[in-house]
Amino acid sequence: MDLIGMIRGNDHDAFRELYRRYWEPLLLQAAGKTGSLQDAEDILQELFVHLWEKRSGLFITGAVGAYLFTALRNRIINYFRAQLTQTTHIREISGTLPQATDHHQAPLAIKELAAQVKAELDQMPEKMRTVYLKSREEGLSAPVIASQLSISEQTVRNQISNALRRLKGKVAAYYRGHSLPNSL
Repeated sequence: MDLIGMIRGNDHDAFRELYRRYWEPLLLQAAGKTGSLQDAEDILQELFVHLWEKRSGLFITGAVGAYLFTALRNRIINYFRAQLTQTTHIREISGTLPQATDHHQAPLAIKELAAQVKAELDQMPEKMRTVYLKSREEGLSAPVIASQLSISEQTVRNQISNALRRLKGKVAAYYRGHSLPNSL
């Protein structure tokens, strides 16, 4: 039986072997593309967790390595899409950015602000966070979100409005202590 077939059959040793064979080359690829070892490790961890969780339906017709590198490429694309979405969220909730002259600090300031926004998202009530993320990251409309979550469209709109109010407050507090370049 092949490695994937064994994994499909819940063989933990086979999964460990797959992990052992491919972790390092996948990590090098991910780190090279993202520029961050930590982000690369997170992406790979999510990839392997997903593989294990979906093992019963895992059918790979070609080379396992090619499949894994393609899956990694897709996750890296999603990583950059999320980064872009995060930057868009920051711009959306912040309105106009304060003026500053030190353009070299922009990437650090964006990361700090993104961390503040993420922390605020993590502190939101579960339903509010879910509605906001479905709206902003998945691009779903209020009627679709309402249908998926079995809540009213007005509740969806209220949750998004409340989430934006909280995020704008967090960004405003951040701006009181920092300034960002106007080139953002």
